[in-house]
Amino acid sequence: MRNIGIDIVENKRFNAFIDNPRKYSRILSAKEKDLFVQITNKSRKLEYLAGRFAAKEAVIKALAHTGYSFSYTAISVLNRSDGSPYVELENGTEFKILLSLSHSKDNSVAVAILVNGDE
Repeated sequence: MRNIGIDIVENKRFNAFIDNPRKYSRILSAKEKDLFVQITNKSRKLEYLAGRFAAKEAVIKALAHTGYSFSYTAISVLNRSDGSPYVELENGTEFKILLSLSHSKDNSVAVAILVNGDE
């Protein structure tokens, strides 16, 4: 392991973002926006947006000492077919990052672990 990042957010903080493309476009990558607009349930949209924000903050913290910096929109938090999250960075920059997300009614939390290439 090289570094770790963690973040927790209150979901309600993102209520004003849900129906405002200008606001959620500051957080979500193009791939994430494509998925976000397909969600019809408001509470699921809130969870998705808050979870992505927490994950991106955790990733940014995990990458803090690498010499690279990324904007929120340059980080995509996507899901594999089994539902597990993974990170895709803009421009194909490659880091091995393990990611875990969790949600409660009120909060979303994420942990990102930057691992060495040989792990």
